[in-house]
Amino acid sequence: MTPTSLLREQLSSRTWRERCYSLLSLPLTAVNLAAVLVTAVVGLLSAGLLFLPVLVLALRADRALGALHRRLARVLLQLEIATPPAPPRAPGLSGLLGQQLGDPAAWRSCAYLLIRIPLGGLQFLLGFVWWFLGLQLLCYPLLWKVEPQRAVDTAGHMHSFGIRIDGFYFDTWPRALLLSALGVLVLLLSPWPGRLPLLADRQLMPRLLGPTAESLRLAQLTEARTHAFNEAAATLRRIERDLHDGAQADLVALGLKLSRAERQLAKGELDTGRTLVGECRRQAKEIIGGLRELVSGIHPPALDAGLAPALASLAARAAIPTRVTTDLAVRPPASIETMLYFAAAELLANAGKHSGASFVTLSVGSTAGRLRLTIQDDGRGGARLDGPGSGLRGLAERVRAADGTLTADSPVGGPTVVTIELPDPAATAQPHLPRSDTAATRSR
Repeated sequence: MTPTSLLREQLSSRTWRERCYSLLSLPLTAVNLAAVLVTAVVGLLSAGLLFLPVLVLALRADRALGALHRRLARVLLQLEIATPPAPPRAPGLSGLLGQQLGDPAAWRSCAYLLIRIPLGGLQFLLGFVWWFLGLQLLCYPLLWKVEPQRAVDTAGHMHSFGIRIDGFYFDTWPRALLLSALGVLVLLLSPWPGRLPLLADRQLMPRLLGPTAESLRLAQLTEARTHAFNEAAATLRRIERDLHDGAQADLVALGLKLSRAERQLAKGELDTGRTLVGECRRQAKEIIGGLRELVSGIHPPALDAGLAPALASLAARAAIPTRVTTDLAVRPPASIETMLYFAAAELLANAGKHSGASFVTLSVGSTAGRLRLTIQDDGRGGARLDGPGSGLRGLAERVRAADGTLTADSPVGGPTVVTIELPDPAATAQPHLPRSDTAATRSR
């Protein structure tokens, strides 16, 4: 490592943020010690149930201190740690006590505070005291001249010094400059000793102050259930609106027209009656077509033959020439097939509207219990999940409701690759279905 890189590291923002974190470690260690002692004492006294409310307050304080450590880690260490979710609460006072006393995040926070007591002291010594010692050594000539100490050695000589080590006085300029040179070396090396306890801290905080894998999974499933409920409610509202504004209004108009035809036939005007009956017949066919289209939005009839033929049918109707490849061990459940079908339809429609591509490839496969749908085009790129008005964001939410993930890789200039992964409950050791490879050449 060159002297320039050593100096650059000394002046970097990371070094100064870690130094501030090390300085705060000393007061936080005192606070952590007090919190752990209070929790331990109250925990022992709460065996008689009288101190249980106090133990609840102590655990809440431990959890609040854990949140403080997470905030400091985010600001000073650039370490993002998610907040662990609160456990569910039963009604009543006993439910409140059970929620707080059975909160694993609070007990893990208490364990972290206990471990942080020696770790924080070591962090303060290696991260801040080391640097401060180097600063004092660097400024020794100035301190020696501004506030000197005076003493007489065993030989009766008077010394004016700033530092004395076992009868050796740093009271001359060469010796003072030697300490300054040592201070420069200590300062240049100061960032690295403090990072040793920080390494342990960075490993401990996500495990003890963050959510567990089980709680993250529970939160993900809760969010997926919420999205599923919202999506089902939106679908029901759409069907109700389509029936009310479409089929219902058309049927009312058909009934009125049939009444007119009935009156005309009763008057003996056969030609007018036949004309009205013919119009009613045509209108009835249109209503049936509309109902079929509405039903196909719930479960496409093309899926009755399987996902591969349904995707091939989609590709044949796409605005861009599309090649379809399916490689599935077993046929997925109907709900997964429907999700993949509609996702592919939406992605193909987006590619036809916005990509400017000349060719699209669509592939479906199953690996390690996951179904993967991949659509790639050679268009202009630039698709983003977080873009304003992005249809991908809504699709990603619907995929997440099915416990899946959607990723988009679309650099400006292309190509665009969108991948959807869904769980495959039917992934078992069954005979492998034949590979289907279909190319649709219909152009725009």
